Amino acid sequence: MLAAGIDVKIVSDTLGHSDTRITRDIYQSVLPHVGKSTAEATAKLVPLQRKAEAEEARKAAKKAAAKAKAEARAKKKGKRKKPKK
Repeated sequence: MLAAGIDVKIVSDTLGHSDTRITRDIYQSVLPHVGKSTAEATAKLVPLQRKAEAEEARKAAKKAAAKAKAEARAKKKGKRKKPKK
């Protein structure tokens, strides 16, 4: 069942184990490809997480730059002297 990708909790309950650690200790060591496939699936998520974090950082930097630019314009407008008529 573990090799088929069924959650360890379901396998543990089906086998009558009192704790999922028993199931993991007995069967996952016998099925090394289960651990390998889990590691590979997790590794595929890491670049996506990094990409998402980079995108968030880029958006935050863009927002901060726009805010600084707007503040600079407002400050510049405040210092301008009104033309005399």
